[in-house]
Amino acid sequence: FAGAWCWIRDWKDDCANEKYLQGIIEQFGLWYGPLFVSLTLTVVAVFITLLVLTKRAYANKNSENEFLIDNHECNRNKKAIKELLPLLAYPVIFYVLSLIPIINRVYSAISSNASFGFALVHALSEASWGFFSSWALIIH
Repeated sequence: FAGAWCWIRDWKDDCANEKYLQGIIEQFGLWYGPLFVSLTLTVVAVFITLLVLTKRAYANKNSENEFLIDNHECNRNKKAIKELLPLLAYPVIFYVLSLIPIINRVYSAISSNASFGFALVHALSEASWGFFSSWALIIH
C-alpha cells in the first residue's frame, strides 16, 4: 500500500499482501530517512538559536566566565527573542505534519496489512501543509 501519491511501491505485482523489500528500502532511503534527519536538524537548530539568544539577552553579569554586555544590546537581544518566538510555529508545523507520515510508513512496513486510519490521517496531513502554514502566517 504505497498510497495514491507515491511512485515507489512497497508490494509485489498486484498483491498488497506480499511486501516488496526494495520498495520499502527506497521509500525510507529516498524520502523518510532524509525527512527524519532534517526534522532532527531543525529541532537542534531552533534549540541552539533560542539558547544563544536567551544567554545573550540575560548575560549581563560580569564574572570570569561571562562577558559584560551593555544594556542596549541586552534589550536588542530580548527584542530578537520576542520576534523569533512566533516563528517557531513553522518548525512545529513541519515536525507534526511530517511525523504522521513517518508513523504510517513505519507501521505499514512492519505490519502485514495497512491501516486505513493511518493512511487517511497521512493523506490529510500531507494535504494540509499550506493550510496550517497560512494560518501561522496570519496569526504571526
